[in-house]
Amino acid sequence: MPARRTDSAARPTRRRILFATGGVVLAASAGWGGNWLAAYKRHARSNVGTLGFRNRLRIPELLDPRASGGGARRYELELAPGSSEFLSGRKTATWGADGPYLAPTLRMRDGDPGALTVRNALPEPTTLHWHGMHLPPAMDGGPHQMVAPGAVWRPRWTVHQPASTLWYHPHPHGSTGSHVYRGIAGMIIVDDAASDRSGLPSAYGVDDIPLVLQDKNFHDDGALDFTESTFADTLAGVDSLGLLGDTILVNGTHDPHFEVTTERVRLRLLNGSNARVYELGFPGDRFAGGDDTFDLLELRAAPRLDPSPPLPTRIDGAPAAIPLPGTTTVRLAVRFDTLTDERIPYMYHCHVLRHEDDGMMGQFLVVAPGREDKVSRTLDAPGAHGGSHGSHR
Repeated sequence: MPARRTDSAARPTRRRILFATGGVVLAASAGWGGNWLAAYKRHARSNVGTLGFRNRLRIPELLDPRASGGGARRYELELAPGSSEFLSGRKTATWGADGPYLAPTLRMRDGDPGALTVRNALPEPTTLHWHGMHLPPAMDGGPHQMVAPGAVWRPRWTVHQPASTLWYHPHPHGSTGSHVYRGIAGMIIVDDAASDRSGLPSAYGVDDIPLVLQDKNFHDDGALDFTESTFADTLAGVDSLGLLGDTILVNGTHDPHFEVTTERVRLRLLNGSNARVYELGFPGDRFAGGDDTFDLLELRAAPRLDPSPPLPTRIDGAPAAIPLPGTTTVRLAVRFDTLTDERIPYMYHCHVLRHEDDGMMGQFLVVAPGREDKVSRTLDAPGAHGGSHGSHR
């Protein structure tokens, strides 16, 4: 990972992680060239050289409950409004789960049954979608499984997938972007026997560090700015991506540093932004944020570091690499044959949140082999649910 090193007699050894962003390429035409060039000049953003890395990196709370009755791990989450101070002296109205902003990290194990209680104390209906989790469609938390204000949802499933880093976030149709932007997003860490043997750093918050990356725009009073594009952007034809912020938060911390105490550190990167794509090196197009350059986090090494085991050359249980040429076309086949349901669909969508809110998404049913032609292609569209129940339909 590229890094810059800064040495100073007044400071401990420091390393900065530098992220850039990339996106699609746009071309100007004579009809709107002047406005396009003006928009182009406005869209370069950078914070390089402006941060002092004054704030200790916040580490989201870890929920890793022991198995209780029935062998299930029980997690409780309450979604509610809050207030946060990202910029010194300025309060920001935010949303969070079990706190004013963001959500706790859920730690689960392959093979363990999980039982969750989700209480919606927000002023709007919402959902929680377990992004990347292999689970029944009734527990997926899609836009057809709304939880009304004051209602409780109790999804349950058995974890059945290898070690991975996932996340969870709201998924209400038409307002996923605003709910995530206000702050509801959290990481999920799945462990298994292979990861236990891997020797990779695994002490949460010590040498296994979650980094939730988000870009925001703020008004002068500290309030979140939800503006996605200007009228000039629309005239220039460069308003299709959605919200790109000029202020970066890491775990809800602005201008952060992390104090490293071990020889090796594992960084679990989660892009919790609405539209921005983060890359290391080689910027892409300006209108997709590709010319933007941000310092995100400073890693400060302690004078003496605790030893870490050597890194494995291959993770036990990981599939073998598939060699491919850098210019070939591939086709992927994915099996959906273990969690069937003829009434409740899964969803697929673009994860630029403005795009999915504008309708770039669809649904699909997974049915048992031989049932494909016997299942209706038309499903009822239920509204928001209230009360306490095990699943929404």
